[in-house]
Amino acid sequence: MLSEGQDNRKLKRVGEGLRSRVTLTSDVAYKQSANSSQFIPALFYTQGQNDYTQALELKRALIKEHEGDVLEEIIPGSELVNERGTCYRIESLEKVRLQTICSNKAKESLISDFKLLFGVREATENALKDGGYRTIEDLVEHNRFGEQARRFLELIEALDTGEIIEWIGERFSKSHPLALHTSGFHTPDELLFVDIETLGLFSSPIIIIGLAKSIGETLNVYQYVLRDVHEEPAALAAFLSHVDAHCALVTYNGRTFDVPYLEQRLAYYQIHGDLHRAHFDALHFARRKWHGVMPDFRLFTIQKHLLGARETDIPGALVPEFYETYLRTQNIGPLLAVIEHNRQDLVALAHIFSKLCEG
Repeated sequence: MLSEGQDNRKLKRVGEGLRSRVTLTSDVAYKQSANSSQFIPALFYTQGQNDYTQALELKRALIKEHEGDVLEEIIPGSELVNERGTCYRIESLEKVRLQTICSNKAKESLISDFKLLFGVREATENALKDGGYRTIEDLVEHNRFGEQARRFLELIEALDTGEIIEWIGERFSKSHPLALHTSGFHTPDELLFVDIETLGLFSSPIIIIGLAKSIGETLNVYQYVLRDVHEEPAALAAFLSHVDAHCALVTYNGRTFDVPYLEQRLAYYQIHGDLHRAHFDALHFARRKWHGVMPDFRLFTIQKHLLGARETDIPGALVPEFYETYLRTQNIGPLLAVIEHNRQDLVALAHIFSKLCEG
């Protein structure tokens, strides 16, 4: 268990350094040389030309500041060695009091909605309640709905949240509030927040696998960083060490991106890992809850409206370029910005999930 001592203070100083660089370069328009390598050309960058040029100037400033620096000296961590090789592991602590849904509330909300049973619509539900039935538990001996009721209650008794979510998705949608309530069957420390950074689209290496778990009022953040793309198998194996039989995944757009990407990379290296489990994708719940309120549903937009804007960050679209610059120059400056971006995404995800659970 980490203490909020020297290691955390050094990590915070990295963030402070990035903040100062944003301030220094906020009014500078930097045009990258035509000879330099880019993954995301300005023509296709949609967050605004000013943001793009500021980010590129930040990258140049970081390169200058960290010439000759070594990652292990700037951000303390440990070299992780497993059967798949080595990677760099960074741990940090954040003060986050995670709000979750209590298990009793979760069960009550599920068993009180008769429309979870096939053949039950609103009129049928009203008729059943008029007939004295109050919960699905009352229907176990019902001639028509008894078998379904028993099967559904067995899933709840077994706390099989993955199957419960699938059941809900067949009757409603996987963004329905009942699906979110299912997270109440997991203790806070069983919720595994996941966010990855990649070198491009599918089939490109994952460059950082970020994880976070809530322990008391602290969010424990674990980042598995590739100092070289050949360290990807070790980072994937390290990620799987956090995935046990009881955990559920929490992501932001992870159903579409993070989890399929992880599965594809695991298959590429023939690493066995079962990620088929309860998965709470906060993007879909956010769209349902804040439809018409938010201008868009990008992670940093939701964070800005709920928690305030980040003091500094690089746009997610530029992560591949920053990392590619690090690989090409072996200067850790751009890599530090990617690590900080990933950490902030994980902390934001935990806060947003907590807000969703508040109701």
